[in-house]
Amino acid sequence: MPGKKSLKKMEKTQDTEAPKEEKKKEKLIGSVDAIHANSPELMDAMKKMKVITPPAVASQFNLKVSVAKRILAELNAKGTINLVAHTNNLRVYSLPPKAN
Repeated sequence: MPGKKSLKKMEKTQDTEAPKEEKKKEKLIGSVDAIHANSPELMDAMKKMKVITPPAVASQFNLKVSVAKRILAELNAKGTINLVAHTNNLRVYSLPPKAN
């Protein structure tokens, strides 16, 4: 059976625990910058992309993938972009061809 800790050992453990509590950082959970589907910034970025996917849009604009999926689904419903291919995990979109 271990005996009681000496006073010096108890002081050392208290000294090492105190700075750890002060170094804790606050986390921002779920903070998302709202980008509208109609924003010209989004459209300009998509014109430069060869293939438009939710992960690509999410990484470009620092969004969650779920938010990027919603934006792309909304643009697809409006007819601004076309769904080219899809699987259970990924959807691939492209801009419609320009009318000459």
